Amino acid sequence: MSATPSPASFQSVSHCRVCCSTRVLPTGVTKKFHLSNLDQTVELGYAVCQDCQFLFQSEYVGDDFLNEYYRRSPMLRRKEPTRFERDQNIRQSAFLSRQVPLTGRKVLEIGAHAGAFLVHLHQAHGAQAYYDELSEEARTVLAAQPGLQDLRAQPKGFTVDVIVLRHILEHIFDLDGFLGYVRRLLSPGGQVFIETPDWSHLDVRTDPLIFEHLNQFSTHNLVLLLRRTGWNCTGLEKSIEADDPATPNRVQRLIVEPTALPAPGDPAIAGSVGDFLGDYRRRLFGRLEALIAGWGPQRRIAFYPASHLSFSALLEADLRQANLIGLYDIDPKKHGRAVQGVTIHPAEALREHQPDVIVIFTMAYEREIRESFARMGLTAEIISATALVRTEAS
Repeated sequence: MSATPSPASFQSVSHCRVCCSTRVLPTGVTKKFHLSNLDQTVELGYAVCQDCQFLFQSEYVGDDFLNEYYRRSPMLRRKEPTRFERDQNIRQSAFLSRQVPLTGRKVLEIGAHAGAFLVHLHQAHGAQAYYDELSEEARTVLAAQPGLQDLRAQPKGFTVDVIVLRHILEHIFDLDGFLGYVRRLLSPGGQVFIETPDWSHLDVRTDPLIFEHLNQFSTHNLVLLLRRTGWNCTGLEKSIEADDPATPNRVQRLIVEPTALPAPGDPAIAGSVGDFLGDYRRRLFGRLEALIAGWGPQRRIAFYPASHLSFSALLEADLRQANLIGLYDIDPKKHGRAVQGVTIHPAEALREHQPDVIVIFTMAYEREIRESFARMGLTAEIISATALVRTEAS
């Protein structure tokens, strides 16, 4: 081990690194930490942003000091996970795999510890697993793990499909710079899995202050940071697990992906929303109109159910060429009514009317609706609003 490093060179943090506000308030709290791996004791204050309520260390010890601390990390590294770590891997991967396809995809964990989570993703989910880790001790353990590859050994410009940041962001001072680095590592269409302690509540299930945690994120200010730096949250989960090896207190898990949406506060959002809604209408009703033009008046068309989307189609789409025989619904309160001159029939009437095409105008219960059509023995072609919106133009 090299000689004891120089003492920390403190710099005052006078602005919020989440929302960039300068309305930063001292909490009056200072805390001493003994760093056994460096044989030093440091004392740090804490401040909170008045605008987004981000809590953080109000002095920074500096990159050199912090990097040396992690190079000599006091964390215990074990190649074989405990049963509690295995349970943690299952919980975290269950959330991740519900949101993100993993089989055959390149997954990188930054700060991979001993690699147990990556090994689990590789063996249980078929992911190609890569690691990056500052601690030399951890890198030695990771190199011996089956199926794991070192990011540093990959060619220049190498990118991955999924990046895992489990209990990483709370350790990062330059949040903008780090998230920019993460984005450069991500392939187009890639996603990031984040887990941090959750400071959305201040109670006995909130983590204590520790030296390594420069940042204490609530869900509000974490999502705000991500939006400001060009990320969109697509999945969120909160949990408390008494036997979790990372913390028995609150954690938050997020899936995020790069977004082209303007950051909060940018008036360009109005144009982005207008463009989106216009494109959505073209996908839904423009594609329906094109199908109707191709079918011609001889094909008998039914809309199902009688709901806001089918009503919108009657109001917004050009249906002059459509041979629309009716709206159909299981709700008896709607039966016999007419919308824009089109009668609402019971769903069972589809058997008698035998349309050539049924357009499912709901994005909920689609599988249940298709199964009900199968039970009725219907042979009509089925088109869904979901497919109209989501299918890319050829």
